[in-house]
Amino acid sequence: MKGNKLTPGSNLRWESSRMILPEHREQWLHHQKQQTKQKKPELDPQHWEELEWLLGDAMRNDDPLCFTYWRDGFFFEIIGKCHYINHVQKQFHLVTDDGIEYLRFEELADITYA
Repeated sequence: MKGNKLTPGSNLRWESSRMILPEHREQWLHHQKQQTKQKKPELDPQHWEELEWLLGDAMRNDDPLCFTYWRDGFFFEIIGKCHYINHVQKQFHLVTDDGIEYLRFEELADITYA
């Protein structure tokens, strides 16, 4: 006969430790998320020049681009067309299927053709 926690002689003292509180679970998930964060990439001037050429060609031909950006330790992608480059606010104005998105220069990691 297989014993369970109600059979005599089982170690009931440790049975209650199997429970996890919601606060503990939340902190554990937060810790796991923090472990997967990545450092912000630094773009050198040569890479910026390549991105400028690519962006200029795409704006002339009205081609969609895939913008990879870094925000709070994670990389994200936006696919859309660059409508305007705002040098005063240092951001790109992108037209996507969902509407208009604004992407700051310092968040940009890479640009490729979509």
